[in-house]
Amino acid sequence: MLDIDWTLPVALVSVIVFLFLMNKVLFKPLVQLMEARDKRIQDDLEQAARLRQQAEGAMTTYETALAAARRDMGEQAAAVQRAMESKQREQIDAARRQAHTMVTGAEATVEQETQEARLRLADQARALARLVVAKFISREVGR
Repeated sequence: MLDIDWTLPVALVSVIVFLFLMNKVLFKPLVQLMEARDKRIQDDLEQAARLRQQAEGAMTTYETALAAARRDMGEQAAAVQRAMESKQREQIDAARRQAHTMVTGAEATVEQETQEARLRLADQARALARLVVAKFISREVGR
């Protein structure tokens, strides 16, 4: 009749024992390793996102500071330009005053020299007129 062969149940039990042992030895550590790897990757991604946000914040701060520095530099350049223009105007005004003083002094000197020359010429003209009159009179008398 039916002959029962014990190979099938023994093979079935050995496969079950093999799967149980493989689960303990290979599958569970492999799953744990993969879960740990996934957790590290997730942590690294979160840290990268945090670092990116920090970098963006630092970049925004840097750009704001750079814009402020440029604005300050422009204001300082404008202040220096205004100071230079003011100094230049002062120097020009001082030069004009000095030139006006020199011209006024020169005009006074010329006027004084002109008056002295007129007085000398007037004296010389009188002396010459006396001489001419004296010669004219001596000719008249001698004739």
